[in-house]
Amino acid sequence: MKKYQIENKKKFILSISITILCVIIVVVTLYVIGKGRNTQTTSGEELAESNEETTEEVGEFANLQDLESAKNKTEEESQKINKKEIEKNKTNQTASKNTNKTRTASKNKYYIKVNYGAQVVNVYTYDEKGKYTVPVKAFVCSTGIETPTSGVYKIPAKIKWCYMYGNVYAQYCTQIVGDILFHSVPYLKRSNDTLEYWAYDKLGTKDSLGCVRLTTRDAKWIFDNIPYGTQIEFYSNSNPGPLGKPTAQKISNAPENLRNWDPTDPDPKNPWRTYKPKQEENEKKNTGNNNTLNEIDNTTKDNKDNNLNNEQENMKNNEAQRNDVNEEQKNETIVNNENSNNELINNNVENNESENNNVKNNQVTNTQV
Repeated sequence: MKKYQIENKKKFILSISITILCVIIVVVTLYVIGKGRNTQTTSGEELAESNEETTEEVGEFANLQDLESAKNKTEEESQKINKKEIEKNKTNQTASKNTNKTRTASKNKYYIKVNYGAQVVNVYTYDEKGKYTVPVKAFVCSTGIETPTSGVYKIPAKIKWCYMYGNVYAQYCTQIVGDILFHSVPYLKRSNDTLEYWAYDKLGTKDSLGCVRLTTRDAKWIFDNIPYGTQIEFYSNSNPGPLGKPTAQKISNAPENLRNWDPTDPDPKNPWRTYKPKQEENEKKNTGNNNTLNEIDNTTKDNKDNNLNNEQENMKNNEAQRNDVNEEQKNETIVNNENSNNELINNNVENNESENNNVKNNQVTNTQV
């Protein structure tokens, strides 16, 4: 009996032990799975944060004079400046090791070519073979005397507003090398409604000191979409590129409240956003049509008057010609009559002379007889 009880206790303890062991295994398994999921989520979040750091970390304001001058620099010297700026930007950014690995492993989505000969900026992306042959966008621009004429540079920094040479400002500034930037047309103040509209009308021609001027919309697109490290190539060709050469609106003759703004500026306060040029165009068209109709009416009246005068002139000329013809005919008739009379007279004289000669001859003959 005692043996039987002891064996039952052993079986009971063994079954409990097995149960506890199974529970422990299940708990450990669930813990490992949960930890793996958390690790994946964390790494994904870290990667997203690192990507945000590479595209959104920009300066709010800077002075162009604080940047190293690219004036009179050779391509080699400019490349050294660009490398320093890239390293400085990497140091300033608080990026993790994963972020750095992502940067080196990933390929830049875009490649930019600045054609200073045609004053066009072309943006390309890569094809299936990884070559930058697919055109994405084309921007009309204005380059200048100090614009690089060759070389490939990497974007080191971005600045929302920049104080420029000449006591002016520019917005959406993307640094290329030194004090050479992509940026909007200059403003007299750090305000969107102080645009140098006369400079805006020169987009598409060489007009800057060295930076690459763009419309605000195009400068903002580069600012928002082109990541650090993207390559910028400079070259010159009369062919603007695969997308042609865009044009910018001329605004110097626009009302003052409009021309002080860039028409492409996405700011909600931009008066160009609510401007309705169709009404003005229609008014101009109507005015032009009325003027045209008046001109046509005046021309028609003038033509009628001229035709009437011409007809009267022609009638007078015809009558004069008829009178001249009648006079000539009368004169000819008179001359003919006179000639006829003279011939008759001469014939009569001759006949009389002949008769007189015959009479004399007869008298002589009779005398002789």
